[in-house]
This record gives sequence, C-alpha cells and structure tokens, in this order.
Amino acid sequence: MRTRARTAVISSPWVVAARLSALLLAGAIILGVACGGDSDTDSAARLDNPDETGAALVNEYITLLQDEDIDGLRSFLSDAFIIQRADGSTDEKAAYLQNIPQIGEFTITDITALQADDALIVRWFLTVKEVINGQPFSGEPAPRLSTFVYQDGDWRLSSHANFNAPESANPPAAPTTTGN
Repeated sequence: MRTRARTAVISSPWVVAARLSALLLAGAIILGVACGGDSDTDSAARLDNPDETGAALVNEYITLLQDEDIDGLRSFLSDAFIIQRADGSTDEKAAYLQNIPQIGEFTITDITALQADDALIVRWFLTVKEVINGQPFSGEPAPRLSTFVYQDGDWRLSSHANFNAPESANPPAAPTTTGN
C-alpha cells in the first residue's frame, strides 16, 4: 500500500484567523456546556448588552497588561487560560504570567460579543504597539477573539487569540509553547 506524503500549505493570515476563530468558538461552546452549574445562582445572568460587557472586559484585560498587574491578571484569567498568536506561539496561564507582553497606548474598536449561557465570546480589534517574547508586533489594527467564562460570580478570560502579526512578517510557524 502506497501512502502519499502531505506537504504543509501556508495559509494567509486571514485563513489562519478564520480557522482559529472556529476553534475558539467551538471551545467556548464546550466550556459553556461543561461549566454550566445546576442552579441559577451559579450561572451568569442574561446580558442586556453583551457588546458593552465585552468592551469592559477586553479593556480591563489590556489595561492589566499595560499596568503589568500580575496579581490582577492572575485573578482575571481562568485557570484554564490559553492564548494562541498569529506567529504560532501559545501559552497557558502559568507561562503567560511569567512573560506578559509589553503594551503601549491602545485603542479598542469594532466589538461584537455573543453570550451563550456562561460563555461570552468577544470579537474585537486592537491598535497597539506591543512587544511579545522580545519581538515587536505591528501597530496596525488587528483582530482579537476572546472567550470569557462566568466562574465564581465573575467573568474570567479563558482563551484569547491574537491575530496581530510580528513586524517581520514571516508565515505562521508550527505551534510552540514557552511553558510546560
């Protein structure tokens, strides 16, 4: 029996972004189902304006990063937190907190948030000069996708996708982790 060797196809950043978005949305739905409590007191209230709540949450996240507030981030991030970046790098909570990005002045725009029970999925754009793992990233507006899960009476950031490309735009690498 002959088998064919498969070659990697490098996709455009927008194709990669679409694939990551679909994966994060699927993960958010699974988290929403898995984290649902048995009583109404454990669940998030139905939001009247998910976009407004999403805006407040992503602003809090970026402000915590800008202020280098590790204790604030430790409590804001879910224990299941994972980040995926356009350059292929990824981190879980412990590794991320040891090497947070450097964030300059920022602008958040184009927020769309959808709530599914205890999950809030927020699509947004961020304009910022940032340095991640010692590498400068583009200061152009770039899409982000964040999943928040309602836990212990608060929204916690569970997953985040950063589609901002490094200034030296190379195609996305195979996924790597800096932690575990």
